[in-house]
Amino acid sequence: MAVLIRSGAGPIGWLLVVIAAAAGTGCRVGAAQWGPFRGRIVDAETGAPISGAHFMVGWQRDNPNPVHWTQSFYDAQETVTDADGRFEIPRKRRLFTLLVGQPRFSAFAPGYFAESEGVVSGDGPLYVTETVLRMRRLKTVEDRCRWRPREPSDPRTRVPRFTRAVQRYNLGLDCAGLAGAQ
Repeated sequence: MAVLIRSGAGPIGWLLVVIAAAAGTGCRVGAAQWGPFRGRIVDAETGAPISGAHFMVGWQRDNPNPVHWTQSFYDAQETVTDADGRFEIPRKRRLFTLLVGQPRFSAFAPGYFAESEGVVSGDGPLYVTETVLRMRRLKTVEDRCRWRPREPSDPRTRVPRFTRAVQRYNLGLDCAGLAGAQ
């Protein structure tokens, strides 16, 4: 790097050095960042698989700003569980991932609330290593209204099935007049 600067590259040389350093430190690689992501969604009480549950992973980009850092949408992927409650989101190759944060996971099954998640064996990262997500059934209208799911904050066009499922479920709830409903 010092050779670039001493060779008379001037401000352009400095800019290239800064970009190279930022790119090298901001890129995250490997399965823990980009998948594949897999797991199984089950009923917390019975251990029975929950088929048709929605699972999504999303990423945000951290944007430098003179005042403070901001975040913006980077990407999202979704899938639906099979008859055994299993899901998998395949790994996608990413070419330019400067300042992309760690993945965030969300799950939705009508009438359920995500209770706990854990790696099946070993101590690998959640959803990269086989993971079980236990969801608790919401048995009363009050509970369903209190734990009403929110639509994804990522652009809805990237996760349309997840978004539609949450919208349909929330439209079917009758929470008017219930104290504590969100």
